[in-house]
Amino acid sequence: DADRSGTSQPGTIVDKVIGDAFLYNLLFQSQASLNSTFYPTTYVVQKDETNHTVDDPQNIANSVCSESQRASKSVGIATPTYYTNLV
Repeated sequence: DADRSGTSQPGTIVDKVIGDAFLYNLLFQSQASLNSTFYPTTYVVQKDETNHTVDDPQNIANSVCSESQRASKSVGIATPTYYTNLV
């Protein structure tokens, strides 16, 4: 699905087309596009010691990008990282 400017919706995850043979990585668009341009964030799971399913990192990334108290919409990076940059 696309928004009115033709770009993908916030929450879009690409994990099957772009990938590495040895690492699990995903591209995640957490925020709405501005002027038909968006900048996805790349997440890489280097080592999974908790045996999460493939959907768990995606759900976690979506949750932490939507919990910022300083913005009314989702932010482009994880909220804890966003707050760390403010200090």
